[in-house]
Amino acid sequence: MKKILSLVLAAMMLLSCTAFAENLLEADPEEVMSFNRKAPITDWEGEWVLAAAYIGEDFAEENDITTTGLLAVPEKALTMSVVAVLDGSATGSDAGVMVDQAAYIHSHVHDIEAKLTFDASITDEEATLKLPWDGWDWTKDEEWAGWTEGGTYVNKGVGKLSKVGADDKSLYFGKITGVENEAISDENMKYMGINEAGQLIVCYSDDNMVKKDGDVAFAYIFVKAE
Repeated sequence: MKKILSLVLAAMMLLSCTAFAENLLEADPEEVMSFNRKAPITDWEGEWVLAAAYIGEDFAEENDITTTGLLAVPEKALTMSVVAVLDGSATGSDAGVMVDQAAYIHSHVHDIEAKLTFDASITDEEATLKLPWDGWDWTKDEEWAGWTEGGTYVNKGVGKLSKVGADDKSLYFGKITGVENEAISDENMKYMGINEAGQLIVCYSDDNMVKKDGDVAFAYIFVKAE
């Protein structure tokens, strides 16, 4: 009975993710690629399922790619487990690491670690992503409630990956999307962030996405597995 229930729940989750992916493909690509710079990274924790991919028009034109915008991906092609880990460098220090030199603010902050599992038809490799606390832009913003006197300074916005642990640093973008291109396979996934719809983005861009929104070259869009 338990096994049957588990299978039913798994099927329901798959149907839910499939329906969400279909709706996502009809969304405005510019809105999907706009990051929510107020959401704390602790909101990123959990299990995620790849729902779509994206290729920017400018990047496509520069590299003779005919496919652009939001792209469909195979079901169960890629799943990702994300955890926020309290930064180890702050261990044993009441003050924590310095997160704002100008204001001389110290705090205990989080790093992001992610584990990615691909469908067997893509690869049997398990990939990892690391995003350290200092991969974010630390500025003092009076309208930003991430830190108050005596409180905790919370990483927010979009951060820069310090490590992509995979043989294919594009995370097998060509195999998953069917868009095989040397310009994509030669690049590493570079940034990670969450958009206004609560979808998690892992992407490459020539622009400094930590500072502000720019042109995303190519990306994966994940939805929360529920």
